[in-house]
Amino acid sequence: MADNSADKPMKDVKLPRSSKGARSRFFDDPAVDQIMTFLLELMADTNALRERVDTIERLLDEKGTISRDEIEAYRPDAEGEVERSAWSQAFIKRVMRFHEPD
Repeated sequence: MADNSADKPMKDVKLPRSSKGARSRFFDDPAVDQIMTFLLELMADTNALRERVDTIERLLDEKGTISRDEIEAYRPDAEGEVERSAWSQAFIKRVMRFHEPD
């Protein structure tokens, strides 16, 4: 009999709500570390939203109408992945340009 483990729901994984150890510091002023953390989190969310908009646009181009389930199930083809990666790299470079060494 075949194993249908892929059809079974996965158990919820409980992750710890707090990290152990001291918070990493990269700058002399802890406020700069906090601002950089905020900036990086905002960049990650912006990138995720950009990918979601890209998914919606591609599905609308392809089908004309879409459902939320189609958005959630969408996986870009190789060309789409290349385009998304290029956008992400350009976005990171644009935002982080002041942190590049002179």
